[in-house]
Parts: sequence; structure tokens; C-alpha cells
Amino acid sequence: MNEFFSTVINYGTLIAYIAFSTDLVMQIAQIYRRKSSADVSWFGTATRLAGSSVILLKFISLKDPYLIVGQIFFTATVATYLFFIIRYRFFAARGDVAE
Repeated sequence: MNEFFSTVINYGTLIAYIAFSTDLVMQIAQIYRRKSSADVSWFGTATRLAGSSVILLKFISLKDPYLIVGQIFFTATVATYLFFIIRYRFFAARGDVAE
């Protein structure tokens, strides 16, 4: 594979991870604005986080820095999303969330 094509694919991979994460960032903002995550599946998000973590471990074993960086970014975004879901689902209902 020529070097130019490889570089394009590597940076394209990072851009794709940013695109994947954009929706989650918008969802996090929506949860924060509404102060509610009642309509979001915490279990589905936890499953996504588990799967994302396994994929991250695989990419670490492959030692591909572009995939690793992208997957770390995506996994961190999913973890943040799950944090907000749990925060507003379980703690806000009890009044334990400081605004």
C-alpha cells in the first residue's frame, strides 16, 4: 500500500470516530438541558460501552495508534454518555444531583 493512501486511511479513521461520537455528544447535551434521561436505555448504553472496551483491547493488541486513539475517544464518549444517563435517571430522581 502506498504511503499517501495509508495516511488518508489513517486520518479518515480518526475523522470517522469523531463522526461516530458526535451523535453521543449531542445526546449528552440534550440530557443535560432536559435534566432527564428517562427515555434512554442505560442497559443498551452499558452494553455499547462493554463492546467498545473489548474493541479497544483488540486495537491495543494490534498496536495501531490511529485505531487506538479513535477508539479511546469513542469509548470515553460512551462512558460519559452512560454517566449522564445514570446521573439523571437514578440520582436526579432522588434529588441528589447538584445543578
